Amino acid sequence: MSLKSPKLDVIVIGAGLSGLQAAHDVQKAGLSCVVLEARDRVGGKTWSLPCANGKGVVDAGAAWINDTNQSKMFALTKRFGLETITQRTEGNCLAHDVGAFPYGGIPPFLGDDGENMRQVRDKIEELCQKIDLRKPALENYDTMNFEEFVRHLGGKEVAFQTARVWTKAMLGCEPSEMSALWFLDYCKSGGGLMQTRSDMKHGGQYLRIKKGTQSFSKGLAAALHPGSVLLNTPVTNIQQTPGDCTVITKSGSVFYSKKVILSVPTPLYKDITFTPPLSGAKLALTNSTTLGCTSKMILCYEKPWWRSQNLSGMTQSFRGPYTITRDTSNDSAGHYSLTSMPGADAARAWGKLPAHERRAQILAQVVEIFGNAEEAYRPIEIFEMEWSKEEFSKGCPCPVMPPNALSNWGHALREPFGDVHFVGTETAYEWKGYMEGAVRSGERGAEEVVLALGKLAASGISAKL
Repeated sequence: MSLKSPKLDVIVIGAGLSGLQAAHDVQKAGLSCVVLEARDRVGGKTWSLPCANGKGVVDAGAAWINDTNQSKMFALTKRFGLETITQRTEGNCLAHDVGAFPYGGIPPFLGDDGENMRQVRDKIEELCQKIDLRKPALENYDTMNFEEFVRHLGGKEVAFQTARVWTKAMLGCEPSEMSALWFLDYCKSGGGLMQTRSDMKHGGQYLRIKKGTQSFSKGLAAALHPGSVLLNTPVTNIQQTPGDCTVITKSGSVFYSKKVILSVPTPLYKDITFTPPLSGAKLALTNSTTLGCTSKMILCYEKPWWRSQNLSGMTQSFRGPYTITRDTSNDSAGHYSLTSMPGADAARAWGKLPAHERRAQILAQVVEIFGNAEEAYRPIEIFEMEWSKEEFSKGCPCPVMPPNALSNWGHALREPFGDVHFVGTETAYEWKGYMEGAVRSGERGAEEVVLALGKLAASGISAKL
């Protein structure tokens, strides 16, 4: 494309699932559209990497869907002919320093710690169900952070440490970094705390994709008109005058459009110069939201040795670099792996270590929890991804809000700024932080611009989100 492009109907910034779905729907409505992507690939936080032995792929980022209440993702699964893997829950789970317990049960904590944790968990679930996702408000819970909230509910140390496992694994953040109301709202978007965390039917971690979740992004990109996606094209400026948008890239290329759909996380708005500048609640959100520190280290083995110990591969830890593990094998391909997930402060400290020390710490923790050092210390391949160090993500899975942000500025999260419309999984009403939320937000953003440009009736598009 030339230095200055002809005027388009819509420019989409970001070729993750949100942006690609938005571009798909915009083009379906008969509008001209280009997608500008900073990276050298499509997919955003869907990134699937092949194993060296040719036996399957690993997902360095988003990995799970389900086939019931994540209807958008399952529809894409069928559309692209993708095969799924049911997340393994057979066998015992392990709690670091505590012991084995069945999936869905409570670890065998000492004394009344287990009962206290259950009471706190159940109260949080009860409050989640009271949240109105369109108008989240619940007493004064936006004035306290989630750590204070757990203490407020009577949570003892084990209950608090369990809550840390939730926030570290789900969001890469400490409980003190997020509003209690925001966390309740986040969980409600996935059906509640229990369903969001579940690896069973209807849960957030029920199915994986044999060919990797980047297949969704590649499929959507391939369905666009040829030449629609421009890679290695980071955007630095968005300028607006009435009815006109000018988008300038790092290389100096200039694109013109009637509308812009921005598909980047709110904290990253600061990396773009807006003219006129963002203001009011939109600016406050940009300055207050933060991205979690979530990493993955995937250990690939010749065989799933943990299964011979009647273990599911699921673990949780109150200490050490990683918070949880999952069995992420693809048996049909002969691929066997454990995925460990460092999160929050532990991940930040771990990420400062040299690569060999990072690997040594993860392997040592696996041995400490699972035992079987002879097998655990013999991975055939290791994959590592630190999303906080990735230039165009700077964190994972989605931004969190501190106390008072949701009540004061949350209304602006989805509001357009002139002719710039905002999508991304954090803006979804359902399944925030998940691929389902990303796709739903992309549909909403497309519907907004198509409606504004007078093409909705002809397109037959109606996201109804």
